[in-house]
Amino acid sequence: MDLTLPGLPKIAIDRRRALVAAGVAAAVIALAFIGWMLFLGYTDERQVAVFGARVAASEADLFLVSEKISAYMRASPDHLPLGEIDGRTREFVAVAEYGKGVSAYHRQAVAADAVPIAYAGAQSAYVRGLDSLVRAFSLWSSAAGAYDAKAYSAAKENLARADEAWGEYAAAMADYERELRAAEEGETVPPA
Repeated sequence: MDLTLPGLPKIAIDRRRALVAAGVAAAVIALAFIGWMLFLGYTDERQVAVFGARVAASEADLFLVSEKISAYMRASPDHLPLGEIDGRTREFVAVAEYGKGVSAYHRQAVAADAVPIAYAGAQSAYVRGLDSLVRAFSLWSSAAGAYDAKAYSAAKENLARADEAWGEYAAAMADYERELRAAEEGETVPPA
């Protein structure tokens, strides 16, 4: 049994043709690399734009809820009839529950976005802020429910915990602004 390979014809390439082939190969590789870099740049810009749009929508929705919550927090029940206080308490619960739902929705939407690595810190801070806001709205709702049930000490405790959660939200938003500014300027953020 003979296992020899058939001979292949010799290819004679002169120096000029070899240089042309190498130049064409280098040009194709360079074009592919440039195309890939342009694609990545476009993808990063698109991800940042989507992230920015989600944050803007979140801030717009939460601004409306914040106005309503603030109005209830500023109102003094001292001069209202008892029936009206009960009605306002139920309205406050409804607004707080709505705020919790809006915050949870936007938290899920913002957390699901793919962002470039430079924006991951900003995204994380914003999601942390929305988590704190969901907790604050839940505690406000619980406080109003406890007040309605005449459990005043529980209501006061829940309001205090809601204030803490609001403070955590404010701190997370400050972190978000710092992280976002650093990402847009291409800097590394020092620890807070």
